[in-house]
Amino acid sequence: MHRLQVILMVFLAALLASCNSHAPQQAVTNTESAPPKGEFAFLLGYEGRLPADVGFLTNHVVERRLANMMKDSFMVFMGHAKYGRPVVVQDSAIIITTFYSDSDRVEPSAELVIDVPRDAMWAEYYAPDTIIKFTDHPSWPKPY
Repeated sequence: MHRLQVILMVFLAALLASCNSHAPQQAVTNTESAPPKGEFAFLLGYEGRLPADVGFLTNHVVERRLANMMKDSFMVFMGHAKYGRPVVVQDSAIIITTFYSDSDRVEPSAELVIDVPRDAMWAEYYAPDTIIKFTDHPSWPKPY
């Protein structure tokens, strides 16, 4: 009987050792963040492209959000945003577009900044001696 107990103990020890060698592994976390999601995420694909070439201001998402945010000033902004520089994406999530009211493109006349992960937008246009600013999240600072 003593021999049977030794065999059982060796068997149990081997079984426990094999269980420990296959302990659950910690989940591997990806150090890179997932691409931003939300209503503005598709705009990230416009990086380096001219706003007029991709319909940046006239697509239904941007146009609707700008019009709701700016109310009566929407058409004034659009008048200042006739000519655009290529779309810039900073930190893989912040979209910046600079616009000019004339084809000379000497002095910027409007700017639109979109924070894709926070689903927030800031727009401004330049009037004589002042900058008219709009945002849909007034408590948040502009991201740059």
